[in-house]
Amino acid sequence: MKMIKGLALVAGLCAASPALAKGFGVELNGANAQDRWGGEIGLGYAVDIGRLSLRPIGGVFIHHDENNPNSRDYFSNGQSRCRAPDGRFTNDGNCLAIAFKGYAKAEAVYVFPHSVEIGGGARVSSDAVRGYATLAVPLSERARVKANAGDRYYALGVTFGF
Repeated sequence: MKMIKGLALVAGLCAASPALAKGFGVELNGANAQDRWGGEIGLGYAVDIGRLSLRPIGGVFIHHDENNPNSRDYFSNGQSRCRAPDGRFTNDGNCLAIAFKGYAKAEAVYVFPHSVEIGGGARVSSDAVRGYATLAVPLSERARVKANAGDRYYALGVTFGF
């Protein structure tokens, strides 16, 4: 949770001050990583060398925790309750089953003037390194729609900054 608050603070600072934001970027993606659907929230920094942009990015992947032993019972009156493995009712918050997993990415993209970005990257999560291709189309000067596709990793979202 502290990581999400920190990323939100940096995103807010970048939006408030374009001079401070130079080089920094925030990504918000819906993703399928290692056969789990969830969302990515990341923060990165771009090092531009002509039209080539190198971007280290770190963040958190938020997904459903399949290892949660609790289950939800639904009743005929429309209500539901969370149940522990031993059958007792438990706090409804115990059935949320949300997991957070950190990730790191490194991307190299070619930036066409006032147009698309195309490139590749590597994503590290759960001791596995997976390569992917990336394509981004501008929405505005500092916002882009971005798609990533690779080995057991797919993402679609937006980036701000970079």
